[in-house]
Amino acid sequence: MIYKALYRKYRPRTFDEVKGQEHIVQTLKNIILNHKISHAYLFCGPRGVGKTSVAKIFASTLNCAHEQNLTKICDYCLTNSDTNFDIIEMDAASNNGVKEIRELRDKIQNQPANGKYKVYIIDEVHMLSKGAFNALLKTLEEPPAHAIFILATTDPQKIPLTILSRVQRYNFRKISLDVIITQLKNVLTKENIKFEDEALTYIARLAAGGLRDALSIADQALAYGNGKISLQDIIYAFGISSNNNLVFILNNLFLGKINDVLELFENLKNAGLDPYHFAAGLMAVLKDYLIFNKTFDPMLMELLNESDIETIVFDINYAFKSMDIIYKLNKDLIYSQTQFQLIELALIKMANSVENSNINTEQNAKNNIYQNLEHKGEKMPKNKLEDTVKIALEQTQEMLIEANDQMENTLEINNDILSQSEQFLDDEGLISTAEFSIDDISVNESKSFKLIPNYRIEYKNKKDYVDNLDEDFLVNLLNISNREILDKYKEKINILSQIHLDQHQRNFAEALKDARLYSAGEKFMLFGLKEDPSALKYLEDVSKISLFQNFVAQYFDDYKHIFLVSDLAKLKRAAKTITELFNTNQRPKPIILGDVEFDKHLTPTKMLFEELND
Repeated sequence: MIYKALYRKYRPRTFDEVKGQEHIVQTLKNIILNHKISHAYLFCGPRGVGKTSVAKIFASTLNCAHEQNLTKICDYCLTNSDTNFDIIEMDAASNNGVKEIRELRDKIQNQPANGKYKVYIIDEVHMLSKGAFNALLKTLEEPPAHAIFILATTDPQKIPLTILSRVQRYNFRKISLDVIITQLKNVLTKENIKFEDEALTYIARLAAGGLRDALSIADQALAYGNGKISLQDIIYAFGISSNNNLVFILNNLFLGKINDVLELFENLKNAGLDPYHFAAGLMAVLKDYLIFNKTFDPMLMELLNESDIETIVFDINYAFKSMDIIYKLNKDLIYSQTQFQLIELALIKMANSVENSNINTEQNAKNNIYQNLEHKGEKMPKNKLEDTVKIALEQTQEMLIEANDQMENTLEINNDILSQSEQFLDDEGLISTAEFSIDDISVNESKSFKLIPNYRIEYKNKKDYVDNLDEDFLVNLLNISNREILDKYKEKINILSQIHLDQHQRNFAEALKDARLYSAGEKFMLFGLKEDPSALKYLEDVSKISLFQNFVAQYFDDYKHIFLVSDLAKLKRAAKTITELFNTNQRPKPIILGDVEFDKHLTPTKMLFEELND
């Protein structure tokens, strides 16, 4: 038996079998049902998305009159669709002259043999010559009643405007990765072919939105793998890199291990690496990382999964710089004859960008020290400059393990009574079922700070913490709590412990996780005791530092008032009070929290040199 390629065997023959073009299918069905058949259609879109297949299905459906369902082809017409004399398929790439179009124009006057219409499908119509388009123009303008033209093209820009104005244009979309993967699974399962799920994801990436290409790639991988499809076979057969290799390269460039990167790249190159796929893979990894960094939604990532994200060690600044380098690399690869050398240079640039960033940071610190000395009117001998910097850095380390335990909070609250909704406290947190209008509260909070403390080092032995929140204020906070916000923030706190953060952000994330979030709203977060009271003490000390508030704004929508309660009995009494008020329709009037006050200009570097100058 002669083997038939998968893309030919599973080519759609009915509207129901068409995948990823639902908007086109529904429109064509409506045209048939409403009997509003136009004389000419133009199907545009990338290769392998179903333009010609849909054209043949549409033509066969129009000429089928054996079923009550007008949008479904009967079995007889389906069997004979490839030999139907009333459906003429023509390749414009090989029949692009005036002579061929004139012959078609002469034959178009003939009546259909069996069906109602004579349908002419002209594939790659943009390949017609200018004279051929002119010859076709008159026929499109005044066609016979029984003639329908379906033009298909991947390059509609090359079609004259006089042709475009006489046809109905339908734009076919690239097929999504999920649809391609699902269809591949269905086809391979029907064929009893063993496959790895991860391999199908790579096939879908290589197909670039074309289902026909995906089936062709699967056929080729099947031949290479001798009856089964594995990820390793896909990588070797098509010269692509695995997610692990791509993440390894980016991580080690960030860490400055350029030797390991170039050694791996040499091995990939010798194994048949495709330079375009490699550059596109690096770009895809960086894009997925940036998207996840901002959304924490793994469903938005195309290439990576959550386990891949956990292995990433580079930061967001490195990702942006690297994307600029790779973007330029992609453009240069098109015109270069030395593509692998360009890639190696780009990898070195990516590693060098990290080194330059570190050098600039150190140089800025040195310049600040020199400026401070000059400001005092002192001139430091050149041979002592290095000693001065060394002393300053040593002082920095000492100050990083200092924390100021003094904090003063003044809370002025005006409470009134309003109505509606319900809220209660359980073991996990506070639940709010509504959002309310808010009235009046002002919060004046001030705090002096030296430097950002290290949570694990400095706070591990601080076991005592007593909050200064009164019960009435807790009632007001519970009154403006929002369950939807609370659940979202709880989820984000859990996610923060799984992603790569810098040292300060990691301290913040660990402290948030070690405390328990009981209530949250648009402008506040209320944390209570979980197990270790040191988390509450740490959050109290950092809550007014700009670095912490910027961290909160980045991951929790905006700057937040951070309220802390260690007395859970007091919190439960407040929750019981608010519940009773709700049950009696005497809910307190919601309060309004003022803007979060913190020093937006005081950076760790400035705090260091203020300490040095004291």
